[in-house]
Formats: sequence, C-alpha cells, structure tokens
Amino acid sequence: MDASRIYLITGLVRRATERGFWPLFFVRLVTDVGLSPLQLVLLGTVMEMTILAMEIPTGVVADVYSRKWSVVISFFVMGLAMIGAAFATPYWLIVGTQALIGFGNTFESGAETAWITGELGSSDAAEPLILRRGRLQLLAGIVGIGFFAGLGYLTTLSTTIAAIGAVYLVWGAVLALQMPERNFVRTQGEGWPGFTAMLRNGFGQARSISPLRILVIVVFIGGLAKEAIDRLDVQRLVDVGLSTEANEIVVIGVLSASRMLIGLILLTLAGTRIAGKAVVPGMAILFGVVGAGVLMLAHFDVLALAAIGLVLQGGFHVASEPLVVAWTNNFASDRARATVHSFMGQAEAFGEILGGITLGVVAQVVSVPTAMTVSAVLFFGAATTALRARPVWGS
Repeated sequence: MDASRIYLITGLVRRATERGFWPLFFVRLVTDVGLSPLQLVLLGTVMEMTILAMEIPTGVVADVYSRKWSVVISFFVMGLAMIGAAFATPYWLIVGTQALIGFGNTFESGAETAWITGELGSSDAAEPLILRRGRLQLLAGIVGIGFFAGLGYLTTLSTTIAAIGAVYLVWGAVLALQMPERNFVRTQGEGWPGFTAMLRNGFGQARSISPLRILVIVVFIGGLAKEAIDRLDVQRLVDVGLSTEANEIVVIGVLSASRMLIGLILLTLAGTRIAGKAVVPGMAILFGVVGAGVLMLAHFDVLALAAIGLVLQGGFHVASEPLVVAWTNNFASDRARATVHSFMGQAEAFGEILGGITLGVVAQVVSVPTAMTVSAVLFFGAATTALRARPVWGS
C-alpha cells in the first residue's frame, strides 16, 4: 500500500475503535463499577499527566529515530491497555490502564502527521489529505460507534472493549509490515545531544512563531474546559433521567454517533474553505458553539434537551481537531514537525490536568452543572483567543 492509503486507513481504524471504546468504557464505569464524579475526572487527570510527562520525549523520539515505529508502538501499547481496561475493577487498576493509554497515545501524537508530510514532501501537499482524513474519520467514528454499541448490546461491555483492543493490536502488526518510511533519515550517533537539540528546536518554534504560540494558548484553554465534559457527560445524562430501562449502551451509542455525524457534516460543508488562514475563524466559531452546547447540557433538566447540548458540544469539538492539526502543520518545520505537534498535545494535556482536578472538585463539592458552566466559559475564552491569530498569520 502507498503512504496516502495507509495514512487514510490508519486514521479510519483508529477513529472507529477509539470512538467505540470511550462511550462504552464510561458506561461501564458509571453503571457496572459505580465510580463517583471525582473518581471519573481523576481518571482523566492521570491519563493527561502521563501525556504531559511523555508527549515531548516521544515526539522527539519520532523526529530523531523513526516516525513509523513510533506509530506502531502506539497501536501495540494502546491495544494492550484497552484489553486491560475491559476487565479491571479495582480503582487503582483502572487508573493504571488510563496511564498506559495516555503513554501509548503520545507515541502517535504528531508522529503520524509528520510521517505522511515527509512521505508526500511538504505540508502543502499533506494539508488536503489531512482534512480529507478528518472528514472520513468522522464517518468511521459513526460506523465504529454503531458497530461496537451493537456488539456491546449483544454480548457484554467487557467483551466489546476487549475486542476493540484486539483490533488495535492487529492493525499495529499490519503497520509494522506495510508502513513505508522512505523520506525519513534517522539521526545516527547523536544520542542525548540530538534528543535535546530537537527538543529545543520544537520548543523554539512553538514559542517564537506567533500563530503557533496563540494556538498553544487556545489548545491549553480548551484542555482546561474539556476534561469535565469528557468524564462527566454520561453521569450528567443519568442525573437528568437516563434510565437503565432505556439501555444506556444504545442511547449513548446513538448520541455519540450523532456527534460524529454533526462533525462530518460541518467538515464536509466547509470543504477546502477552512484551509490556510481560514482555520482561524473556523476554530473560533466551532469553540463558540461547543461552549453553547455545554451550557445546554449543564442547565437543561429535560433529557432530550440535555442530549442535544451534548451532541452539539461533541460534534463541533471533533470538527475542530483536524483544524488544530492543519494549523500546526502549516508552521512547523519538517525537521521538528512531530515535536511541535507534540507540544500541542502537551498543552492540551496540561490544561486537562489543571481543569480535571479543579472542575472535578467543583463537580463533587458543588454540582456537575456548575463544573460544566465553568467549562463553557472557558470554551468561549478559547474561541476569542483564536481570533488573535488572524492578524499575525502571515507575519
């Protein structure tokens, strides 16, 4: 298979399995394990702390040694972690699986984008493929949610979650055999000096290039806001009336698929109009609607209206993910591309750690809707901050 095809298929496999995993995993934690709101949020905090600690080192490893093998390692580590998450019951063991998922995720973050950019020769050549994959991934997410929710309904949550992990392992083996790496020259003999030089280069770009610096701030604020929603959305729906009689697996599956569908429609309608400088207002609009959706989820006590808020929040947020990748790729140099992408992941992780701890305490001590209201205000702040990049885009 050629590089473009592998990049597309890998994105589809990752998104279909990932979007199937998280809703079912949190249904299991809320209904089968019975975790509290604070415990749910702290799981995310542990995962993000792992990402924060490992994002830059693994990004530098990808830039210095091999982007292909960084992606392969990601699939193997995350696959094993998901299988563990399917059966873990003690809280400490569940925490361990989340740390392992975070660790595995850092090997992929930035490496895959840097790999395909190198294989195609430039960021301009890669950008249409990145945006196309973003649209196809949303469709894959819908298919994955529907398939795995159906499998969970017919079997058990643990069986389905373990099957998702097995898919990760199989695709990792396929990549090990099929993924080319023709345009990457491994740095020989540099060792630790090469590692630290790459780290300084990536940090220097994220700090000195104005649009990248602004994006770091936007992603950080979004991370502050995001954790409370990711970890408490199922709990909120249960609080406003989602009952076991409605079968949580089916309802959460339908809502998750609807979020993917909204994101797919948005990216399809936008098409090539969100390329280049147009990603700035696009990002601002998307984050603004995310904030509005969060407010609906937080303050409507009618299940249908809260669910609509959840769908709007999730759909507009997933549509923003390819924009972050394209924005970063537009300014990162080829030499340190994976490292710069990793800085974005680290900024989000740092935000999610602070936001997760703070908003988790607010949810536990005050209420879940209060924590979500703070989250909505932060999303509005991220939208406003994104607009600051437009005047300096070409500077």
